[in-house]
Amino acid sequence: MSAKLLGLALGAAAAAVASAGEVKGTIRFLGPPPALPPLRVTKDVAHCGETVPDGSAEVSEGRLGNVVVTVDAKRPAKPLPGTLTLDQRGCRYHPRVQVAPVGSTLDIRNGDPVLHHIPGRVGELTVFNVAMPLQGMRVPRPLAKEGLVHVKCDVHAFMEGWVVVTDSPAAVSGEDGTYAVKDVPPGTHAVTAWHERYGKRSVRVRVPASGVATADFTFGGP
Repeated sequence: MSAKLLGLALGAAAAAVASAGEVKGTIRFLGPPPALPPLRVTKDVAHCGETVPDGSAEVSEGRLGNVVVTVDAKRPAKPLPGTLTLDQRGCRYHPRVQVAPVGSTLDIRNGDPVLHHIPGRVGELTVFNVAMPLQGMRVPRPLAKEGLVHVKCDVHAFMEGWVVVTDSPAAVSGEDGTYAVKDVPPGTHAVTAWHERYGKRSVRVRVPASGVATADFTFGGP
């Protein structure tokens, strides 16, 4: 590529970044936190314990964590694929919920001294299937297509996790219920919040060329 063409390409990329906005918000939960009983352990009790917490609804001070927020808008330039970590510690997945650009690599790790067997599926389609008998093992797996990857352990049925693979701008709400989706192209877009237990909510927001749009969501309630 000539110096002139390279300069034009870099200029276009810079302009695309400069014209990107951001969607921020808070995920609220109405009513008292759900009283979820702990999950009974039937295998490797000596390490996992007799029960583990049910992490499918993380509510704190009226706010809900682990909600995936996706903006239905294609960026001018696709996000660069990266490497994400899915660790298994204390017979739980860490993190439980995460998002990844298409083409990323999932670095699956076993932090436990017990066998874990991890299939990841999008619906009925198996994306990966990994046996990890040794503590400290690391196995990379590609995330080549968009989809909601449900991660389970065939040895410990109570272990669950989720990886949302997408080319759209997306983020996961933290323990305080807040999120920030960056690099959103300007325009009016649908914003969808998804939670593994409570389903979906959607709103439409107008994102400025440079600045922040707000999209709050509420789950729970009667």
